[in-house]
Amino acid sequence: MKAPHLCFTVAASLLSTATLIADDADLLAGKWSVKKVNDEGQKYTQFVEIKQDKFDFQIAGEDDQVGFVAKGDFKLEKLGPFKAARFFHIKAGQSASNLEDSDEEYVSIYRLDRDTWTLASYFDKEREQKPALEVYQRVKSPTAQTLVIDEIEMADVPQGAAWFLCFDVKTQDGASRRYHVDGKEYDKKQVTIPVALEVPKMSAGKKCTFTLQLDDIDDDACGDEPDNRSTGEFTVSERGSQPYKPEDNWRYTIRWHLK
Repeated sequence: MKAPHLCFTVAASLLSTATLIADDADLLAGKWSVKKVNDEGQKYTQFVEIKQDKFDFQIAGEDDQVGFVAKGDFKLEKLGPFKAARFFHIKAGQSASNLEDSDEEYVSIYRLDRDTWTLASYFDKEREQKPALEVYQRVKSPTAQTLVIDEIEMADVPQGAAWFLCFDVKTQDGASRRYHVDGKEYDKKQVTIPVALEVPKMSAGKKCTFTLQLDDIDDDACGDEPDNRSTGEFTVSERGSQPYKPEDNWRYTIRWHLK
């Protein structure tokens, strides 16, 4: 007569574990960060954002410039008496627009205490990274600010004579802004264009995508078939810049700040 009682106990234990894991998944939703220092004494910050069964990972330097990005699937599991976070199906690279598939999979034992997420990282197998105890803090939702795209500095352009420019930027929330001045032509290979384009309801850590188009005819600069088109994205910071090289003879840098 003990078998039914044993089955009930096991079932209750499994149900309790599943409930705890589900509760943790809900609590982990959002963005987390931890500040670290490398062997050369350089400070940097790691960010992890959890969205249901997906994760986004970034490493940013002291200047807030992102130097490493990883994305993939995320799952919470029970390993004996421990709770573990599994990161797999990973794509990684130096920027979100340049990701490559990775065969790596990471499993970290963790403890979650409200706004503190402690991970025992790189203990799962022999790795290049040193094992570490990483204490992430929840990133509070920042007060919305206005993103100002200050300027686009052209270091080289693929146009031979006079040319016109059209610049479109779009936020993760779907808001978009355009910079185009009718009749404004440029005739230099190197020129800094004072865009001063304002995008409301932005904050550090959010991403923007953009399209930059050039044409020797003004009416075609914002059209579907411009002479030259470049697309990309950047992660918003308090003040920053990012260079792009879409073609061998086309190089430019976008600069911005939050206010």
